[in-house]
Amino acid sequence: MKNSDDLHRTLPWDESTINVDSPTWAGRGTPPPGKDRFYLLVFERDSSSLFELPASGEAVIGRAETSDLRLRDSSVSRAHAKIIVSGGAAQLADLGSQNGTRLNGERLVGARPLATGDVVSICSTTLVYHSSARPTPTRQVLDLVQLRQRAEEELERSLRYDRPLTVMALALGTIADRTGLSQAMGSCLRLIDVVGLVGADQVLILMPEVGAEEATAAGRLVLGALGQLAPAARAGVATCPVDGCEVDTLLSSARAAVVDAQPGRVASSTRSFRTLEIAGRHIVVADAAMSRLFTLIERLASSDMPVLVCGEPGTGKEICATALHEWSRRRERPLVTLNCAALQETLVESELFGYERGAFTGAAGSKPGLLERGQGGTVLLDEVGELSATAQAKLLRVLEAKKVQRLGDVREREIDIRVVAATNRNLEVEVRDGRFRQDLFFRLSGGMLWIPPLRDRRRELSILAQTFLAEACAHEGREPMAISDATMRALAAYGWPGNIRELKNLMDYVAAAVPEPMLEPSHVAARLAGGQTPATRDLDGWALEPVDAGDTGVFAVPDGAPPPKFRPIDEEVRELERARMAAALEETAGNQTRAAALINMPLRTFQTKVKQYGLASAGEGRRKG
Repeated sequence: MKNSDDLHRTLPWDESTINVDSPTWAGRGTPPPGKDRFYLLVFERDSSSLFELPASGEAVIGRAETSDLRLRDSSVSRAHAKIIVSGGAAQLADLGSQNGTRLNGERLVGARPLATGDVVSICSTTLVYHSSARPTPTRQVLDLVQLRQRAEEELERSLRYDRPLTVMALALGTIADRTGLSQAMGSCLRLIDVVGLVGADQVLILMPEVGAEEATAAGRLVLGALGQLAPAARAGVATCPVDGCEVDTLLSSARAAVVDAQPGRVASSTRSFRTLEIAGRHIVVADAAMSRLFTLIERLASSDMPVLVCGEPGTGKEICATALHEWSRRRERPLVTLNCAALQETLVESELFGYERGAFTGAAGSKPGLLERGQGGTVLLDEVGELSATAQAKLLRVLEAKKVQRLGDVREREIDIRVVAATNRNLEVEVRDGRFRQDLFFRLSGGMLWIPPLRDRRRELSILAQTFLAEACAHEGREPMAISDATMRALAAYGWPGNIRELKNLMDYVAAAVPEPMLEPSHVAARLAGGQTPATRDLDGWALEPVDAGDTGVFAVPDGAPPPKFRPIDEEVRELERARMAAALEETAGNQTRAAALINMPLRTFQTKVKQYGLASAGEGRRKG
């Protein structure tokens, strides 16, 4: 982790001053410290001279004796042109001369601003303008729409060229002096940083070329600059690709992180999440929608109304049902689950309602049904949309009467249960098409929960991937693995049709099958190849939109297929770059400064790519040896 001083050295947050150092100053003294100097180098006939311009005001150029800069050429008009200096900038204007004035070879019309090095031609005389003043660059503050557009452009560059990008959110709180806010922030921001105002006291800053390790230090610099004006200010940072590979994901991640930050502190989106313990399992919640979903579950848990949990396979419907039970007053009683899709039609009634001895062939004794076994607790009807019409009708009667009758019995038994149903079907569509009873749907959907798929919870993707991989490595008894930035981009581009279950299975596979300490795209390419650009489809009634795979550089060869003749050029470039870096580290015994110089790569870029390619541990091993 770099400290603030390191960041000042590696990132040009402040601008250096320009010193005028020219032989023309000889005999005239150097400019007084802090004062700007404006002058013209005059090349006339066979001589040259220096003409100082006023720091503020104007100077007339012409042939007349009253001219401030008098020229000897007879073709020059008496009052030919003038230069106006104001606010640290100069302008050149022609005064209606007969032969005209040229600026950088172009005839001057009206007034034009001058920049250091501009060449002014007046007949046979040449004037070269110079200024030691550095005009203060103006920083435009964007609104949210403009900021998103700029963020899209920077994100494309970040992903295409494998460069870091950070979004910082600032919550300013009480501001002592708003007029000095822009100046204070400008003192620690670079010209390439983009500022957007998204609320009365919230600012978003887009920071290209700032990676995850530098983001916190950058946040401290900004908060330090705002210390007097906004002492309660706090910051949250999110970095591509660690915290997301989409603009909305990065913006929401940074804004979520700032909520967790303490006054005067910087919070990272990577660590800005909460963990829920549900029935001994630890559930990570970072997405705003999921956070609100579990808040709603907590409220619904206090009642006995039936709840219908909807979502694609693998999104965590069973976890939500378990939370409804564990957070309710029924937690001391059983949670009984029935997978309706796994039951044969002939067994549905006996499993749900139970049976008496002799009720059918093979019924050697009495057996309470699922609904009875859940007495006082919660019954989860998983995949309830798979129930037959007959089973639906009987289930409806039981839920309305709160009594159950076993097969082969004439008695009805009262039951006290809370019913939670789960389905990956859109039951409203099923009702409309006549495949599910409307009255049963209304009975089951006293409360409804819809769990978004993993592809819509981009902020959680990287957190879940790293959490699952760490758990899998611990289970395998091996050292923790890291996920490279390129791999994170590949994971973000994938559609995840199997949702969280698929992600967890993938990380379990990686921990068991990949011996390297760094997870690279090649390790998961074959398993992700089928979902890079899924077409629009309808999964059990839920309409799914296409997922944009982006430019990940992932390439997979189908099992048994011959190797392709060509591969993506960026993949070959990465392989060559990694090989050259590894060879340079080998040559310099792991000295990164010398290795970067050997292949003419900037040191900071070299250090970043060493981590991406997993070369750090190898270099450290050689140094120790």
